[in-house]
Amino acid sequence: MDGFSAPLVAVEWEDITAYSRTAIPEDFEPYRLRKLTCGILWKDADDYVVVVGDYDLTNAGKEFRHNDFHIIPKGVIREMTVLREGGHGVVALEAAG
Repeated sequence: MDGFSAPLVAVEWEDITAYSRTAIPEDFEPYRLRKLTCGILWKDADDYVVVVGDYDLTNAGKEFRHNDFHIIPKGVIREMTVLREGGHGVVALEAAG
């Protein structure tokens, strides 16, 4: 797969913390969840990004090739780092077949 145009990114973002059907104790300490998602920057919209973590190299010509994608609202993104600009092959070895 040559000339893949989407960059590879690492996105640090803050997830929600939810508690259900439990009383919050007096000594409750808020816990904030920070996540790191890495993959292909599939879409960079005004209010969210889509990062694909699993891309099927052997599914050429089919309806879709991306799997395992995260839609992350920009309001929760702490930092997004471009690991590699687009225009390179995704992997060092070409898919067989």
